Amino acid sequence: MARKRPLTRNEWLAELAERAWVRGQADLERGSSADALRWFERAHRIAPEDLTVGLSLAAAQLAIGHARAAASFRDVASRVDLREALIGLAGACFVAGDRSGVADALNRLLSRHVVDESRLPPELITTALRAADAPGWCWIDHDERVHARASGRIELSRGAVSRIARLPCPVPAGQGDVAVTANGVPLLGSPLAIDRIQRVEGFVRAHEGGLEGWAWMPAAPDVRPEIEVCGEGVTRIIAEDLQPVPARAFFRPRTFRVPAARLPRYRGMLRVLARDGRDLLGSPIDPGIEQRSAVFISRNLQGGVRDNAAAVGRPEIAFVPVRADLRGAPAQARAAPRRRVAVVIPVYRGLAATLACLDAVFATVPAGTRVLVVDDATPERELAEALDVLQRQRRIVLLRHDRNRGFPATANAGLRHACALARPRDMVLLNSDTLPTSGWLERLRAAVHADGDTGTATPFSNDAAILSYPDKEGGNRAPDGRGLGRLAAAAAQANPNAAVEIPTAVGFCMYIRRECLDDVGFFREDLFAHGYGEENDFCLRARHRGWRHIAVPAAYVAHAGAQSFGPAREHLIARNLEVLERLHPGYHALIAAFQKADPLAPARRRLDQARWATGRRAAGAVVLMTHDSGGGVERVVSQRCGAIRAEGRRPIVLRPVIAREATADDSDRRYVSGECRIDDGIAGEYPNLRFAIPAELRQLLVLLRRERVQSVELHHMLGHHPALLDLAARLGVPQDTIVHDYALVCPRVSFIGAERRYCGEPPDSAVCDACIADAGSALEEDIGVAALRARSASLLAASRRVIAPSRDTAMRIIRYFPDARPEVVMHEDDETLPPVAVRVAGPQRVCVLGGIGIEKGYDVLLACARDAAARRLPVEFIVVGHTIDDDRLIATGAAFVTGPYKDEEVGALVRGQQATLGFLPSIWPETWCFTLQHLWRAGLRVAAFDIGAIAERIRRTGRGWLMPLGMPAPAINNALLAVRPNASDECVGKGRA
Repeated sequence: MARKRPLTRNEWLAELAERAWVRGQADLERGSSADALRWFERAHRIAPEDLTVGLSLAAAQLAIGHARAAASFRDVASRVDLREALIGLAGACFVAGDRSGVADALNRLLSRHVVDESRLPPELITTALRAADAPGWCWIDHDERVHARASGRIELSRGAVSRIARLPCPVPAGQGDVAVTANGVPLLGSPLAIDRIQRVEGFVRAHEGGLEGWAWMPAAPDVRPEIEVCGEGVTRIIAEDLQPVPARAFFRPRTFRVPAARLPRYRGMLRVLARDGRDLLGSPIDPGIEQRSAVFISRNLQGGVRDNAAAVGRPEIAFVPVRADLRGAPAQARAAPRRRVAVVIPVYRGLAATLACLDAVFATVPAGTRVLVVDDATPERELAEALDVLQRQRRIVLLRHDRNRGFPATANAGLRHACALARPRDMVLLNSDTLPTSGWLERLRAAVHADGDTGTATPFSNDAAILSYPDKEGGNRAPDGRGLGRLAAAAAQANPNAAVEIPTAVGFCMYIRRECLDDVGFFREDLFAHGYGEENDFCLRARHRGWRHIAVPAAYVAHAGAQSFGPAREHLIARNLEVLERLHPGYHALIAAFQKADPLAPARRRLDQARWATGRRAAGAVVLMTHDSGGGVERVVSQRCGAIRAEGRRPIVLRPVIAREATADDSDRRYVSGECRIDDGIAGEYPNLRFAIPAELRQLLVLLRRERVQSVELHHMLGHHPALLDLAARLGVPQDTIVHDYALVCPRVSFIGAERRYCGEPPDSAVCDACIADAGSALEEDIGVAALRARSASLLAASRRVIAPSRDTAMRIIRYFPDARPEVVMHEDDETLPPVAVRVAGPQRVCVLGGIGIEKGYDVLLACARDAAARRLPVEFIVVGHTIDDDRLIATGAAFVTGPYKDEEVGALVRGQQATLGFLPSIWPETWCFTLQHLWRAGLRVAAFDIGAIAERIRRTGRGWLMPLGMPAPAINNALLAVRPNASDECVGKGRA
């Protein structure tokens, strides 16, 4: 039996959120809105981007009158134009007394959605009309008729045509919105956005010589959309069957299928159209192209033809697979480094982005450059008018389609027009959501004409697939303003003559040599429809003809990223990637091999170094060495970075490099052996400043010496190569060692052994070696206990200061290293806490805060919850945060887990649980524990075990109760139940409850 693939962390989180949502739905159906709210809140914390979860949470909040209901509905409505979200928002605003909010929500609902009048509460309509001072309201019904409720003369206007109407009536013919007035005053819901209401979204793909796909009307999901297939005959299809999708999916597509038998008369391309004449994504399409290609090749093989060359270029059989790694003989073209260029910009939507792109092009291209804009039937009137103005000013050549044809066809229209110009030109295909920078075109042109076989060139960008920078995975924020100019200047300085061969160009900004285009031909409109993958196919065909493709890291063009096609986008991408792999077998492997080799890494690193140099401070720098595992260490390092920055110095954080996290339980989370990276306290800004230690230790030292480092703070060595332990000595500066845990002493870090409990810190290191043999080391380093402690002793002896956050920590360090003289410097001030909150009598609600793993007492908590359930005790454990196994804990029936939280919301979240006391079941001698003060600041006293800094702090402040470590679960529960939450400080003490 095949072993099941481990879940990725995202998949695991999605499952957790799904289970919580299902539980919430079940509670809702039983009429228990309060219980449902709890589950929906958990699901939302686990999956905050899930809109369905957000909508369910908002509905549950509204049902119980929660103050945040309006904000939750507004958040959903801001991200998706959904009828249910707008109705809910209107209701929540009504409950909150926000009359203008009711009017805004209903106006948006009525103007952009099909509405069932009977489902709108009259009190909402009345409130909205008063708030908007409107004489009535209007809407569109499921039969696409205009309705209105108003006194006086009703008039409809669409475009330049106005008429007095008797309602209900069909939507007036024409273009644009429909204005509805009563005696000349607009009604609530006017103007009606007819094009938006009637819009059909959908997707089509070829299937066994026929067609299959789905369609729906977002503004009227209950309406069955009509689909037409146009070829030599017309087939009208009504999308009948609801596609089986998860019950909580936002879009509800209706499927359709046209088998090959129903398409006997067609030859070539078919258009699959919605009622408004727009192609579904994936259309035009030729469902029989692969079959005809196979038949053609088979017949020619029977006749003695031994290759597929005869099929190339034949439109009726133009699907001929060719291996992706096949390369032709080197192409040869004469260099033309001063050749003029035509910049082709396909345009569809986005007025502001398009005009910004054109302004940047005008400001950066050399004289004589022709700018060709192809308007792919934009639905935005303001954009079309702005392009007309630029054409009249002769700043652009404007081509315009009468219908939307998709990116490949639009790009081809511009390329063909450029080819017809009197003087031969190279061409650049440029997205309308890009921002070119100074010198970009000249650098691309020079790189292409440096060799006779270079066909295309692509610059660096923030979001450009394999050419993304700084993070090579893409998704980087696009710089703007001066930051963009500085980045472009740094790229030119760092990589002045670099050109790196790549397997394919990236279409956001693709410089194409004229000879290459003449040799290879245009983009495949017949296969890639609206677009995605067409430039990859072009580049692979060019490779077969001997042309190379290069990246030009000296040029930088910002890119806003892919424009969404709605729910169909992911389907179109998947379809076109499948087509690309079938057309060029091995394409995905070719790209994967390039990414693994990563030949662009040196260029990205040089650019990072150039940018890094601009942040140098005259007052010098402080290096902070730490791990990359978050938690309290990260909090302290972040605070120190802020303090160092405030002093006018530069914080330089040195972290180990983590291999990509893969599995839900972090079992694949490993540090890359010997690699470290630096940043200046803002993670992710310089991901390419990585150094392989010890091989690149010298380069790291050179970089740091230029920063005039004044001291090194050692916060943690986890994941770092031992060669970095004497970094301060190599730099000739003092080192301060800050103790956050016991990695200096114990390879397990926390004194928790194989038996999942505190080991008692045996004096014999041989006992510890046996523990490590059984339980493994957390240090990711092959070092014995005695050797570790000897090394740590030398490290502490060489430190200018040894800093411990608590007296307990300092005493433990001295126990192992008698010569050490640790200073106690607390991370927080425990002397300025708010008063303890008074709790209402009732069942004991025990709040446990944080990420609860073995060291933090998960086993203790699970045992207590099981005991409470078995004995039916009046106690409930609420984990504000997460655990290593939420499901097992929740399954007891005596515990609940809220899900992850942000630091800024923790106080309100803890207070919202109405807990009677806090509980920190940590079983190791913690050095500080930030969650303790969070609980205190939320007004809770805290119960804990008598060990480590937690016990020290509770004793000092008197804000809690201590129990002996190792108490069995029944005794712990008895102690927690005996606690008097509002008792005075005198009951504080070891073992007292």
